[in-house]
Amino acid sequence: MEQLLIEGFSAFAGAFFAFLFLRLAEFFGKIYQRQVKHYNSLVTLETQLNELGGIIHDNIYLLPYFRKAILSGHIYFSKLRQLPIDRSHYGKLYDINFINDLFSFNYQLRKLNDDIDSLASGYTDTKNAYIHHHIQKPDYLINAQLTADHLITLEVFLSEMEKQTVNLMAKVRLMSKKDIPLGTKIMSLLIHTSDTKLKKIEIENEANKLLQEIEETKTKSQKEIEEILKKFREKQK
Repeated sequence: MEQLLIEGFSAFAGAFFAFLFLRLAEFFGKIYQRQVKHYNSLVTLETQLNELGGIIHDNIYLLPYFRKAILSGHIYFSKLRQLPIDRSHYGKLYDINFINDLFSFNYQLRKLNDDIDSLASGYTDTKNAYIHHHIQKPDYLINAQLTADHLITLEVFLSEMEKQTVNLMAKVRLMSKKDIPLGTKIMSLLIHTSDTKLKKIEIENEANKLLQEIEETKTKSQKEIEEILKKFREKQK
C-alpha cells in the first residue's frame, strides 16, 4: 500500500513539475518575444526617422526657391512632400514613456502635414486660376505674397521638426544599443528598457553626432550637384 502511495505521489509530482516547467517556459518565451518585438520596432523606427529627416531637409531646401519663383510672378511646379507617419509602433514598443514621446512626435507630424496640405491646396488654386487667365498677374502676386509668408512660417516649423527628429533618432539609437534581447538578461531582469535610464548628456551627444553626419551628407550632396552643373555648363559652351 505504502509503495503504491509513493508511486502515485511520484507520478503526480512528475506530472505537476512537468506542467509547471512547461508554463514557465511559455511565460519566459512570451517575455522574450515581447522584448524582440520591442527591439525590432526600434530598429525599424530608426530607419524611418532617417528617411523622415531626409524628406524634411528636402522640403526646407525647396522653400527659398518656391518663394523666389512666386514672388517674381512665375509659376512653381515642384511639390512639398508629406511627412510619413507610422503608428504601428504603439503596439510593439514596451516602454510607455517612449510610446508617449512617439505619440507626441507623430501628433506634431500630423499638424505639419495639415499645414503642408493646406498651403499646397491654396497655391494650386491660385496657380490654376492664373494659368487659365481667371486672375491677372497683380492678383497672382497678391496671393503669391500670402503664400510666401506662409512658407516662412512653415520653414520655422520644419526646422524645429528636423531638430526633434534628430533628437528622437538619437534616443532610439541609444535604446536599441541598450535593449538588445539577450537570453540571460531577459531571464534575470524580465522586461527591461533603457529609456528611463538614458541621460540627457547621452542624448545630446548622440544628437550632435547625427547632426554632424547630416551636415557631412549635405556637403557631399551639394558638391556632387555642383559638379554635375559644372559639367552641364561646359557642354553648353
